[in-house]
Amino acid sequence: MGYAVEVYFDPQAEARVRLLWQRLADQGISSPLSAAGSRPHVSLAVFERGDPVRLREELAALVPRCPPLSLLFSSVGAFPTQEGVVFLAPVVTPGLLEVHRRFHGQLQEAGIRSLEHYRPGRWVPHCTVATNLAPAQTALAMEVCVASSAFGPATLTEIGLVEFRPVRSICALPLRALL
Repeated sequence: MGYAVEVYFDPQAEARVRLLWQRLADQGISSPLSAAGSRPHVSLAVFERGDPVRLREELAALVPRCPPLSLLFSSVGAFPTQEGVVFLAPVVTPGLLEVHRRFHGQLQEAGIRSLEHYRPGRWVPHCTVATNLAPAQTALAMEVCVASSAFGPATLTEIGLVEFRPVRSICALPLRALL
């Protein structure tokens, strides 16, 4: 089983992304995200396999040093891969990069490595809105995204660990303001 560490949005931002998922489905662009039980998120790390107990421990150790973080979704993009992925992209901020760097440093100290394209220096923060698309569907999906209300502010309010295919939540921990 694979695992992912994901950060989740405030209810309003999550609702905007879910509405976009529905608009895409209405246009015949199906995506397994909602049906698979996925929540709108940005992945910090993905692992082909791993020990969920250790991953959860590392996640719990990060939470006290990770306050809620404001993002701004400002663009739509697609990865040039065979998976046909369309995503919303946040403005990359020093705070977002710091949370990502800190978590991967912690993983490295524990001898845990994520997939390469999720590591610092390679990671492209994104919120996937459609996958498994043919090239013609990719263009249409991007048009639907541009016309949507999904863009705008979001606050990262939780961090979680999921097992995937199918998606099963292992834990979701609230991010709290640092005192």
